[in-house]
Amino acid sequence: MEDITLNKEEFKLFNQDDQFGFFYDDWGSPRDNAEETFDSDVDALYENFDAIIVNASDDIFGLKGGKKELYIPGVMEAYDIAREVKEY
Repeated sequence: MEDITLNKEEFKLFNQDDQFGFFYDDWGSPRDNAEETFDSDVDALYENFDAIIVNASDDIFGLKGGKKELYIPGVMEAYDIAREVKEY
Protein backbone atom coordinates (compact mmCIF):
# COMPACT_ATOMS: atom_id res chain seq x y z
CA MET A 1 0.00 0.00 0.00
CA GLU A 2 1.21 3.45 -0.88
CA ASP A 3 1.74 6.27 1.57
CA ILE A 4 -0.96 8.93 1.48
CA THR A 5 0.18 12.54 1.30
CA LEU A 6 -2.17 15.19 2.67
CA ASN A 7 -2.02 18.85 1.77
CA LYS A 8 -3.23 21.47 4.24
CA GLU A 9 -6.91 21.38 3.21
CA GLU A 10 -6.98 17.58 3.15
CA PHE A 11 -5.33 17.52 6.57
CA LYS A 12 -8.13 19.69 7.98
CA LEU A 13 -10.65 17.06 6.88
CA PHE A 14 -8.42 14.22 8.10
CA ASN A 15 -7.97 15.73 11.57
CA GLN A 16 -11.45 17.18 12.10
CA ASP A 17 -11.96 18.35 15.67
CA ASP A 18 -8.29 17.40 16.26
CA GLN A 19 -9.32 13.77 16.55
CA PHE A 20 -5.68 12.64 16.44
CA GLY A 21 -4.40 15.01 19.11
CA PHE A 22 -1.95 17.03 17.04
CA PHE A 23 -2.75 20.14 19.06
CA TYR A 24 -3.43 18.77 22.56
CA ASP A 25 -1.97 20.48 25.61
CA ASP A 26 1.16 19.32 27.44
CA TRP A 27 -0.87 16.79 29.47
CA GLY A 28 -2.33 15.09 26.41
CA SER A 29 -5.80 16.63 26.67
CA PRO A 30 -7.75 18.74 24.20
CA ARG A 31 -7.19 22.45 24.80
CA ASP A 32 -10.22 24.52 25.86
CA ASN A 33 -9.84 26.80 22.82
CA ALA A 34 -8.98 24.05 20.32
CA GLU A 35 -11.95 24.72 18.08
CA GLU A 36 -11.16 28.43 17.78
CA THR A 37 -7.44 27.89 17.09
CA PHE A 38 -7.69 24.87 14.78
CA ASP A 39 -7.07 26.74 11.52
CA SER A 40 -4.12 28.68 12.92
CA ASP A 41 -2.72 25.49 14.49
CA VAL A 42 -2.88 23.78 11.09
CA ASP A 43 -1.21 26.81 9.47
CA ALA A 44 1.60 26.60 12.03
CA LEU A 45 1.98 22.85 11.43
CA TYR A 46 2.31 23.45 7.69
CA GLU A 47 4.97 26.09 8.31
CA ASN A 48 7.06 23.27 9.79
CA PHE A 49 6.13 20.64 7.19
CA ASP A 50 5.44 20.66 3.47
CA ALA A 51 2.89 17.85 3.85
CA ILE A 52 1.61 15.22 6.24
CA ILE A 53 2.02 11.58 5.21
CA VAL A 54 0.15 8.54 6.53
CA ASN A 55 1.45 5.04 5.86
CA ALA A 56 -0.35 1.71 5.83
CA SER A 57 0.87 1.01 9.39
CA ASP A 58 -1.14 4.05 10.59
CA ASP A 59 2.02 6.06 11.29
CA ILE A 60 1.81 9.81 10.66
CA PHE A 61 4.86 11.66 9.33
CA GLY A 62 5.73 15.24 8.56
CA LEU A 63 7.46 15.83 5.23
CA LYS A 64 9.99 18.64 5.01
CA GLY A 65 12.44 19.11 2.17
CA GLY A 66 11.82 15.58 0.92
CA LYS A 67 12.61 14.03 4.32
CA LYS A 68 9.96 12.14 6.34
CA GLU A 69 9.94 12.62 10.10
CA LEU A 70 7.81 10.37 12.29
CA TYR A 71 5.29 12.60 14.06
CA ILE A 72 2.75 10.24 15.66
CA PRO A 73 3.20 6.44 15.47
CA GLY A 74 0.42 3.87 15.19
CA VAL A 75 -2.73 5.99 15.13
CA MET A 76 -5.76 3.71 14.93
CA GLU A 77 -7.51 3.95 11.54
CA ALA A 78 -5.36 6.87 10.35
CA TYR A 79 -4.66 5.25 6.98
CA ASP A 80 -8.32 4.43 6.33
CA ILE A 81 -9.40 7.97 7.21
CA ALA A 82 -6.65 9.48 5.04
CA ARG A 83 -7.77 7.28 2.15
CA GLU A 84 -11.38 8.44 2.60
CA VAL A 85 -10.23 12.08 2.55
CA LYS A 86 -8.32 11.50 -0.70
CA GLU A 87 -11.38 9.84 -2.27
CA TYR A 88 -13.62 12.72 -1.16
